[in-house]
Amino acid sequence: MSSVKLFHHPSPVTIKLKQGGKTVRLNDYIAEKCPSLVGPKAYFSPTPYLFNGHLQTGYAAYYNGSPTMNDVCYEREMLPLPDGGQVSVDWCPPLPQKPFDDTPTLVCLHGLTGGSHESYIRGVLEVITRPPFNYRAVVFNARGCGNTELTTPQLFNGAYTDDLRHVLKHIQKQLPEGTPLAAIGFSLGSNILVKYLGEEGEKAPFVAAMSVANPFDFVNSGYALDRNYIIRKVYSGTMAGNLKRAFGRHAEMLCKNKDVSLDEVMSATTIRQFDDACTRKVFGYSTVNNYYRDASSCRFIEHVRIPLLCMNALDDPISPAESIPYDEIKINPHVILATTDYGGHIGWFEHFRHPTRWVVKPLAEFIVAMFEAHDTRQLPKEARLSPETIDRSVDAIQAEE
Repeated sequence: MSSVKLFHHPSPVTIKLKQGGKTVRLNDYIAEKCPSLVGPKAYFSPTPYLFNGHLQTGYAAYYNGSPTMNDVCYEREMLPLPDGGQVSVDWCPPLPQKPFDDTPTLVCLHGLTGGSHESYIRGVLEVITRPPFNYRAVVFNARGCGNTELTTPQLFNGAYTDDLRHVLKHIQKQLPEGTPLAAIGFSLGSNILVKYLGEEGEKAPFVAAMSVANPFDFVNSGYALDRNYIIRKVYSGTMAGNLKRAFGRHAEMLCKNKDVSLDEVMSATTIRQFDDACTRKVFGYSTVNNYYRDASSCRFIEHVRIPLLCMNALDDPISPAESIPYDEIKINPHVILATTDYGGHIGWFEHFRHPTRWVVKPLAEFIVAMFEAHDTRQLPKEARLSPETIDRSVDAIQAEE
């Protein structure tokens, strides 16, 4: 069993609640609304046979979620970009089922070569888009991801935030003015999100955000992935393989960039080698480490100016504990870091017979807390969700077969 540990500024920012106009400090609000983060229920008990970060991470790679995750349906919208590229955004629920209105909306960013199909995304959306939550979500599929055709010789990277800006402008145009927006990013997506939040500061359009399994420091994380043969082969090699498959699907378009050699890309056996052969050249970096330094969200997190919850497992082999920017987090009153000793990389699996992700529960609690603090809709008092109702609902949805 692993207790949740919180780290934050001595005097966290205050939040003004729409309902009643009361003002409360962020840490006190979390203590009141998020029992999975603060109090006697704030602990994670990993599945007994997934007792370390490697097993949790390995299981996450093959986990397809509960059967109800397959009930998560999207409506896809293609979004052209100013440079001729395109991305896709997947709305959930589909628009005929839930037309555009002022329902609070969660914007989701996936991990490396991922998309809206990932179990860690569907696991959150199967909860927050269903009763009693009934929120809206929209997943941003990066260039070339989520079966999105590539139309320019450029994929995505951990430093590039302009596509996110265009997506958010589009989302805001689609929804009524004043609709509360929150954001969640996983792994690489969380790094892009936090970097964007730091760049935008007070201009960010979100009422709150969540960062899950963020690598934070690409230089340090990169060295950690090259630390020994097993780590290099299992994790860095696997990620390099995923990137090469993504490259291969769009090789004809990507090879229009004369700086990129197909043979060099396809011979990469680690993520650093892939980034040297492809990423740094496509985006104009002189070295891989210069790309990694520019991408690292640890350099930007102190400039975030909205409530931000960061969730990291200390045994994560891909986003290592030594990359967590504790000092920068503790000087920013807007940021709360929650760590667990176990959980691996986007794992956090609990229960024996049918493991499910524990992390969905604190994320759902935080999402509801932040949306209810800013929801301008005139809802009956009984529509407000207590932490007990949230946790029971998450358990019930995850247990459905």
